[in-house]
Amino acid sequence: MLGGKIVVEIWPAIDLFDGKVVRLVRGQPSNMIVYSENPVSVALEWEKRNVTGLHVIDLNAALGLGENRKIVQKICEKTKLPVQFGGGLHDIKDIEEAFNVGVKRVILGSAIFTGKLNAEDVLSFGKDKIIVALDHKNGKVAIDGWKRILNMNICDALRDLWAKGFRLFLSTNIQSDGTLNGINIKYLKSIEEFLNQTYIAGGVSSIADIILLKRLKVKGIVLGRALYDKIINIDDVLEVVSDDSC
Repeated sequence: MLGGKIVVEIWPAIDLFDGKVVRLVRGQPSNMIVYSENPVSVALEWEKRNVTGLHVIDLNAALGLGENRKIVQKICEKTKLPVQFGGGLHDIKDIEEAFNVGVKRVILGSAIFTGKLNAEDVLSFGKDKIIVALDHKNGKVAIDGWKRILNMNICDALRDLWAKGFRLFLSTNIQSDGTLNGINIKYLKSIEEFLNQTYIAGGVSSIADIILLKRLKVKGIVLGRALYDKIINIDDVLEVVSDDSC
């Protein structure tokens, strides 16, 4: 039996590569784990649970190796769960196309930091429709499929984005992503003022991690390998993020 109202959003990850549900270790295609060849079936399984929504990433598009947009559309059509989607969204047309296939929110990264997309144009879709991805390594922002590290401190980046009007963020620790190594407490405390507007991804691997993130009052948690490898159980996760638990 699950507890009361969910106070931390839980978004299972569906990372797409060549039409399959996969997980990359530290973002490297050479370190790929394939979980399913039927992404829609995976989405429907998550729909049976009380998760907040689906966190869908087109890794092909993010890495410049093709795209999986038709599969994203099928996921949106076949499930009732909201989808937040990222990967290869470089211009306004890409964003419009994502919304047209049924995506509820888009996740933007490189195009924001390179200036290819400007805040005013992007935020015209609605502040609640846009998540800025702050992928990071050693405290610095990473872009272009994690292949390029900017000389930009993550805390400074967050303050700059907030000043421009962005209100939702996704923080992914590259060094932990897909590793099950746990979360970086020191880093999280350094961005504590933004945590209630931030989704956390990368390295979450235990119920203890979930409890800590709840106590830090993060907006949401994206879970990938820990769920697919059955390191943690989704029902246990949902229990501890309810308002009458922990």
